[in-house]
Amino acid sequence: SERINQHLNPLIGSNIRRLRKERHMKAVDVIAKLQCENINVTTGIFSKVETDVDMLIALTKVFECDFNEFFKK
Repeated sequence: SERINQHLNPLIGSNIRRLRKERHMKAVDVIAKLQCENINVTTGIFSKVETDVDMLIALTKVFECDFNEFFKK
């Protein structure tokens, strides 16, 4: 099977980082807000999201769905 590589599909992490910077937020600010939403996230995890989202991209292939499926209520 083909390995999905963030370097071939860098948009998600780049866009998260861009949005954070446009809002003049530090990573710790975002992490604090996520924790207020009961999301257990560390600095390391958040850094990984901004730089390496292979798993999320791969899960769309595994489940044969688009990203919107992850956000349905």
